[in-house]
Amino acid sequence: MSDSAERPFEERLEDKLMGVGAYLADFAETSDGVEIEYETVSPGDGVPHRQVGQVLQTLWDVRGEDADPVTVRATVTDDEGNRRGRWRAEAEWVAALGDDMTQTEFSQRVLDTIEEP
Repeated sequence: MSDSAERPFEERLEDKLMGVGAYLADFAETSDGVEIEYETVSPGDGVPHRQVGQVLQTLWDVRGEDADPVTVRATVTDDEGNRRGRWRAEAEWVAALGDDMTQTEFSQRVLDTIEEP
């Protein structure tokens, strides 16, 4: 039996996110996608921009290449639970990747959604 068949999605995501310095605090499936909250160990204030892409890629890898695109909404906190910011990636942006949108355009759209306290 494969790892994905043995362990719940949330556990697999949590394990993989640790590899990019993000620790899953909360995960919920919504009617149009997923909402995650994760703690970052990256120094500084605000949302670490590079980590946004790493978290998205990790989420996609765990969901599998056959999964339908979903909207991802994320809240980022520090190790004390203080909010560092929020960001999102819309499902239609994910669907357009590679066809109507370049990776650079996609990344810029996601980074433009960052809201920091």
